[in-house]
This record gives sequence, C-alpha cells and structure tokens, in this order.
Amino acid sequence: MDGPKHDAPGPATEIRVDELRMHLRALGYLDAGVDRFVLGPASGTRSPLAIAALGSLRIGVLAAVLLGPAAAVGIGTRFPGLVTNTSDAVVIALYLALLFGAAATLGSFLASLIVARLPIAWIGDRARSVSRAAGVVVGGACLAYLTLWWRIANPDLASLSAAWTAAALAIEVGISLLLGHATAITAFAVIVASHPEAAPAAERRATWKLTVAAGVLAFGAAAALLLVTAPAPASAAPAPNLAVVSPGLRVRVIAVDGLDPAAMRELSATGRIPNLSRMLEGGSVLIPAPAVRDPARDWTTIATGQPPDVHGVQGLETRRVAGLQGSVTASRQTGWQEGMMRALRGASDMLRLTRPSTASGAELRSKTIWEVAADAGLRAAVINWWATWPASTGGENPPIVLSDRATLRLERGGALDGEIAPPALYERIRAEWPAITQEAQSAMTALMPSSAEADTSAVLRRAAEVDALQVVMARRVQSPSLDLLTLYLPGLDIAQHALLGAGAAASPSALQGRLEAVRSYYVYLDGLLKDALVPGADELVVLLAQPGRLETINLGLIAARGAIAAAGVTGSARAVDIAPTVLHVLGLPISGEVAGAPILNLFSTEFAGRFPVREVESYGRRRSPAGLRDGQPLDQEMIERLRSLGYVR
Repeated sequence: MDGPKHDAPGPATEIRVDELRMHLRALGYLDAGVDRFVLGPASGTRSPLAIAALGSLRIGVLAAVLLGPAAAVGIGTRFPGLVTNTSDAVVIALYLALLFGAAATLGSFLASLIVARLPIAWIGDRARSVSRAAGVVVGGACLAYLTLWWRIANPDLASLSAAWTAAALAIEVGISLLLGHATAITAFAVIVASHPEAAPAAERRATWKLTVAAGVLAFGAAAALLLVTAPAPASAAPAPNLAVVSPGLRVRVIAVDGLDPAAMRELSATGRIPNLSRMLEGGSVLIPAPAVRDPARDWTTIATGQPPDVHGVQGLETRRVAGLQGSVTASRQTGWQEGMMRALRGASDMLRLTRPSTASGAELRSKTIWEVAADAGLRAAVINWWATWPASTGGENPPIVLSDRATLRLERGGALDGEIAPPALYERIRAEWPAITQEAQSAMTALMPSSAEADTSAVLRRAAEVDALQVVMARRVQSPSLDLLTLYLPGLDIAQHALLGAGAAASPSALQGRLEAVRSYYVYLDGLLKDALVPGADELVVLLAQPGRLETINLGLIAARGAIAAAGVTGSARAVDIAPTVLHVLGLPISGEVAGAPILNLFSTEFAGRFPVREVESYGRRRSPAGLRDGQPLDQEMIERLRSLGYVR
C-alpha cells in the first residue's frame, strides 16, 4: 500500500495549509496559548512531516521546562553527594531538561510518524480518538514518572501534610495533562494534514468538562500509585538517647595504614620499635583485610561501622559533573565491566562532561565516630581521615575537622573551601604553619634513617613528611578538654606501595634494600609516635592498622593501651566492629543500625562488668556537610597530590 503523498510546495499546498489552519481554529485548537505555541508549524506552508518535526520540538521544549526541575529534585535525593548547593541544583536541572526535552521530542516525533502512516481506512472518522490515545499514553507516562520521583524524593510520606501531598499531586497532574494535550493536538494536526478526508466536522465542543474529568481521573491514579508504592508507615522514632555513661576516659585513636602485624612482631623481637611494642604488650585483635583494597572505602568503613553499600563511599576516585560542586561515585566493577567503565570515564572526561575528583564527605551517608560523639555532647576531633572534606560546621557541637585536604589549603592559603572546621582553627594554624613545617622537618631529620639509594630516600622522605605534618598538627589540636582524637597516618602505605608494589620491579639485592627501607620506616614511625602512644591517667590509646594497598599483607589489627586495657588479648574481629568499640569506650550506646559490635575482650573484666553495652535504635540521619565554602576548590591540586603519592594514575 502506498503511503501518504505530500504535495510539493506551491499554491495548492498553501491553500491546503490555510484550510488546515482554519479547520484547527474552527475546532478550537488554536484558542489557547499553548495550542498556538505547539501548532505554530501549522501556520505556514509546511508538509505534515515538517509539522510533526517542529511540533515535536516544541513539545520537547515544554517537557524540558516542566520535567527538568522535577527530575532534579529526585536526583538530589537519590544521590545526595551530587547536589550540594543551589547552583548544583540549577545545573542538574539544566542537564535533565536537555535530556528529557530530547527524549520527549524524539518520542513525539516517532508517534507522529506512526500516526501519519496509518491507513485512512483504519483512521476513518476516528481522528480525534487516535490523537487523544496518543496524548493519553504520553500524559500517563509523564504522570507515573512524576509520581514515582515524588515518592523517591519523600521516603517518609507519613510526615508530610495531606495538603502538601495533594498540592504536589495537583502539580503533577497539571504537567501531565499539558504534555498529553500537546501531544494529542500535534497528532491531530498531523492526521488532518496527511488525510484531509479524515478531518471531523468543524464543530466546537466545550472541552472543560473533559479536562476536569481527565484531571480528576489522573489525580486519583497518581494518588493510588503513590499509596501502592509507599512502604508501610513506621512509627515515629524518638530522638536517640545518647547519654554518656563511662569512667570519663579520653580516647586517642591512631590509625596507621599499611602496617603489617608480622613485620611488627619481627621488629619488636629485635627491639627496634620499643614504643609500638608496648602497644602490643597486652595483645591485639586481628582484622582480616577487605576483599577490595581502597583506602577511602576501607577507612570509612572503620569510621562508621558500616559496609560501603551503606556508608556510601565506594572508592577513592570519583567523578564530578561539569558545573557541579558535588560528586558521584560509580559502583565498583570487575573484569570487562571495569574496562568499559574506565573507557566511559575517559570519554566523558575528554568531552569535559566530567572531571576526576576524590571521595568526599558529600557521599557519606552514615555518621562517623567523631560525629556521633559530637552529637552526644563530647568534644571530638579528626585529622587527615579519608572523606572528611568538606568539613562541616553544622550542629550545636560540631567536631574539629582537619580534613584530608587541610594540608593543601594550609600550603596554598586563601579562603576556606571546607578543608578545616571551625574556621577560627584555620586562622590559628595558618599563622603557626611555618613553625609546624619546621617542627615536622626537624622530626624527619632526627628520626629518618639515611638511605644509600637516592630514589628510595626520596620515597621515604615524601612519606615521612606527610606523617610528620599530621602528628605535629595533632599536637596543636590536642587539649585536656578533648574527649576523642582520631589521627590517620598514610605514610607507611605510601612508602611500601612505592617500593614494594606491583610496579616496583627490582633485582633481589635491590629488593632486599627496599625491604630494609620499609623496616626503617617502622623505626621512624616508632619515634614519631613516641609521645602519642603513651596514655595519660585518664586516657586510652587505640592503635588501628590496616594492610593498605600491598596485597601480600592480609591482616590488620586493633590494640589498646591504658587503665582499662586487658592483658593477653587474642582473637579476630571485623573492620565494622571498630567504630562501636570506640563509641562503647566513650560511654555511648551502640546503634541497632551499625553492622558491627564492640570488641569487648580488648578491655578488662572490671570495665565490662561496670559498663555493659547499651543500645539505641539509631544515631539519626547524617546531616549534609555545611561548612565554609567561599574559597576555590582544590580538586586538581588534590588529584595531583594523590598522583604524586601513588594513589591515582
């Protein structure tokens, strides 16, 4: 069967288009402003195909304006790390407006083509019904989409007022009816232009009754979909009772990345690390290495007591969408999927759609030990831990944060971009920065053994400088009023990954020299932490070790030293058990949402008897970071720093 034939432009075509315009006006399709906007292509000398294309393009504009902001709300809720402020929300809305506008244009154009190719024998006198069916399909899909996005954006619907929910549904219905109507009139115009004989008699009908009926029906359908997809209402959870019940101990957590328990035992036996050896006098609990070696992912698990799928930090490397401050981390892949994801990331970077970034607190969904302690009214501080940028100043008692970007900001100066909180601490430490760097250099000179090989010496000194600066800054932060201090030292992992990692090929004699260089770094750490590893009368020192990125190390450990530390400790535990252990010592209850449990055999039976483990249902939702973000972000500088330290390629 031959398809519809379109006349070449000329007087006959002009008369035909004029008749189409007059017929549409007679039917009332050009009365409303939206109708005139969508059917603008029918007001000139154009073929049905051109009418379909240009009409679909205008429907795409409507979809972009209406659906872009609505989708941005859902994206911001589903990926909280991606949208951190108003400008991010605007950029996301623009991206999604382009996406949905293009999709609506394509879908409407394909529908119009299908309608234009329908045989006249099938259409008959059903032009209105066919066009309305197309409008119902598009409007219904739009209504379902908006309703489900509203559901995602508001998981606790019971907390919303009925009036607010009804208003949101009314807006959804209005948007859906508008797009459905635009699709219907475009389809009708294409049918009439393709098959003039299918045009119904030019009679005006009052359409407001049909519109009202469609609106009521659509509202009922949206409400039903919302109720069907909503989970069973949960009882309102009371505010968590974080009353502190403890002997009043202050806790100092020292986390050493890359520390090998076997190497520690060997060096302890020869007396080369006396300070670290004293930490192990009471024994230790071994922690199996994670299946995926990623420092940001692993140390966030330790800090929150939650697995990565819960706490949200999936890896060190992330991508930041062009124009946004927030970032998003893709799920880790293996095999061919990893190669494909790497290629996609490279392509998006090359097109400037994304740029490399690093894990941040914007991705973090679970509270850390210092945040829980601060919520309970304790004074807490964290230094150099992964995913602590941007530091937050929100809440009644925010923790002290020198984030993983604090050193970069102190080196470069300028206004804060969330690297340190509170801002007054930045001003004080910046004024002391020359003295801090000098103290760190002095410690390196006094404690770092010399190496005969220049390359090995450069690796050791670079790692040693990183650790020394963190230890010196911890001394500036430490005070008798501080209940919890957490300090992360990556130097050992940096050194041994550079000297012994997969790309560090060497002859047997050179390899032996590198092994001795790594041992010498243990000696350096032992001297650097000499004072930090000694607990005061009211203190407990906790040493944490993770295997780091070296695959040959498969165990970490946790050890404690202080008045309540037990003797003869052995056994094993999980990384998720560390956070509840620290919180229990501080006297806080353990959340039922935490994946781990306190490691009680680290402590004396007297302590365990006097202070049994208490529980609370939840620590509450983590607040989004709300820090001082006036400065220039140090994204590229952070990438270059991590590349120089061997973390990224």
